[in-house]
Amino acid sequence: MLKREDYVVANRDAWNEVAPRHSEHNQARLKALFAAGGYNHLDSEMIAMLERIGVGRKPVVQVGCNNGIDLLSVKGMGAGECLGIDQAPAFLEQARELAGIAGHDDVIFWEGNVYALPGELAGRFDIAMTTIGVLHWMSDLEAFFQAVTDLIAPGGYWVMEETHPMVLMYEEGEDGGGSKLAYSYFRTEPLKWDDGLDYFGDERYEANPCYSFMYKMSDVVNAGIGAGLELLHMQEVDRDISNHCADIEHVQANPAQGL
Repeated sequence: MLKREDYVVANRDAWNEVAPRHSEHNQARLKALFAAGGYNHLDSEMIAMLERIGVGRKPVVQVGCNNGIDLLSVKGMGAGECLGIDQAPAFLEQARELAGIAGHDDVIFWEGNVYALPGELAGRFDIAMTTIGVLHWMSDLEAFFQAVTDLIAPGGYWVMEETHPMVLMYEEGEDGGGSKLAYSYFRTEPLKWDDGLDYFGDERYEANPCYSFMYKMSDVVNAGIGAGLELLHMQEVDRDISNHCADIEHVQANPAQGL
């Protein structure tokens, strides 16, 4: 097992490495969408949740903002001060480019380690947000929850959209084959990846190693309780919201196998 900071550095380097590949697949399309105006990348459930609590003129922070498209979508919904935090500067450059095209130059994208955020950010935001694919890159789930919670003003909210833990039990098949069950739901050892993070082009390359972590639903809920949060709403959806093992959405039950 590595130290927490070792995981932080390894994952940062791996995401910086894949950023040009993601840009090649997506940036031109995203630039056109934001230039046209009115683009909102968020799923309907996330939009409904944000509308329910209200975003108008409220300060919003997104932790793990990647290329900024989710935060820019919230800004387009009328949010006030918006800050995106990510540790991969290569993706933040993409985010700043999209912000300029969208007319949201006032959205700030800041490079930083979530486990070492500056104290002046504490309690500044009415809404904290995390979206798909953040939790399983965190080696210290409790510290992550506390760090995000510390950003929220009294009476504020954390709105989270995330891959279901059970999906992470699967591994994508090779050469177009179907995804297969590969890991126990109760696995505690980190998973090491060294064939790249290009989940758009599916290019495999000799990459900087990175590490992901499997958490049960109870781990996530208990981390929130430990950080002093109150769970107000939870919704599961029956479709793929990520780029991981999307084919299992269409797998049909097999009565002969008791499924």
